[in-house]
Amino acid sequence: MAEHSPQLRITAPADGATLADGPWSLQLSLRDWPLTDGGELGLGAHVVVQVDDQAPQRVTRPGSGDGDALAVEMPPLSPGSHRITAYAARPWGEVVKDPRAFSQIRLQRVAPTPLRVPAGGTPQLIAVSPGPEPRSEPVLLDWLLIDAPLQGLREGDASWRLRVTVNGDSFLVDQNAPLWLRGWRQGSNSLQLDLVDGLGEPLNPPFNSLVSEVVVSPAAPRPVWLTDRIEPDSLARLLGRQSETPVPPMPGQPDPAAGPASPGLAEAEAPVEPSSEPQPSAPTEPESGNGSEQPAEPETTPSTEPPSVSNPDGAPDDAAAPAASPLADPGDADRGTPNTAPPPEAITAAPPLSADAERIAPNSSLSGSARDQVRDDGSLIQPKAKGPLAGLRERLGS
Repeated sequence: MAEHSPQLRITAPADGATLADGPWSLQLSLRDWPLTDGGELGLGAHVVVQVDDQAPQRVTRPGSGDGDALAVEMPPLSPGSHRITAYAARPWGEVVKDPRAFSQIRLQRVAPTPLRVPAGGTPQLIAVSPGPEPRSEPVLLDWLLIDAPLQGLREGDASWRLRVTVNGDSFLVDQNAPLWLRGWRQGSNSLQLDLVDGLGEPLNPPFNSLVSEVVVSPAAPRPVWLTDRIEPDSLARLLGRQSETPVPPMPGQPDPAAGPASPGLAEAEAPVEPSSEPQPSAPTEPESGNGSEQPAEPETTPSTEPPSVSNPDGAPDDAAAPAASPLADPGDADRGTPNTAPPPEAITAAPPLSADAERIAPNSSLSGSARDQVRDDGSLIQPKAKGPLAGLRERLGS
């Protein structure tokens, strides 16, 4: 309720008006206060209308008028002067202590009797709670002060006190705040409220001395706001928020406002379970290029068996390339003849050449075909070592 700041004003009848005999209507303007009837849960936020010191009349339903207008049907007034007080109250009966949350006018019927009501601008004490109905402990003790002197601005400026007497025992209150009291007797209890000044003398007597009976019974219904826990939907009803904050559906239950779910949408939103079997990689074609280029970095585990390569000269496979070099490029065998063999369907990339592999890779300056450069066992034919006079012989042409 702290998020609301009620603004209440009596719009009709006018202050000081004379009414005719019979029922009459009190017109109010109420803003930012959600009137709520909690039904079996009890009162929600409401407005209290009180004539003099009579029993309060509680309003829990908005009026049928437009906007903020609220009409309250009132019983006939007795002849003489009367004060009509209206104020906003919380669900548990506490009055909102804000000057904008209450309003008061004076009316008369037949003729005015000024001595029956306090003069305008003088301090007034109006009892708010407890009411005449039986209740259980704790009991809310609350009141409304109108035109009371300011105090608490500096030390020792006490201008008023409230003397509370319960069954003959008294104590003083200097704060305009509600009290929750325990220790009442079962059955009837006497309660007296007296507004006094800083010296303990009555303030604006005789209007500010109020006596009432408080009936305490263990069989009295316990209000829902005094229970250990209030369900969210019950709290929403008491605070007048049911239409603004509907209770969300429980997890796993469909939302009736959303309508039936579409089968296509359900299929589209169904989660896809990951496959536990690895997917085969797409075959890759070897890039054409120089035989001296290094193969690409491997992305998968290299195969332990070298791929077979066709010999362009028609030689057997075991004579086409050295057996110790499975990583050699088939194009190294013959630079003049392009490699026309079809690419393998699935060849796993090989790892980069190590230092030993580069050392044993075929790399010779001898001319001729591959058959002339290898022995019958597949090893390379090494060129003859040049003697110390080989360079001189080449220059002389011998």
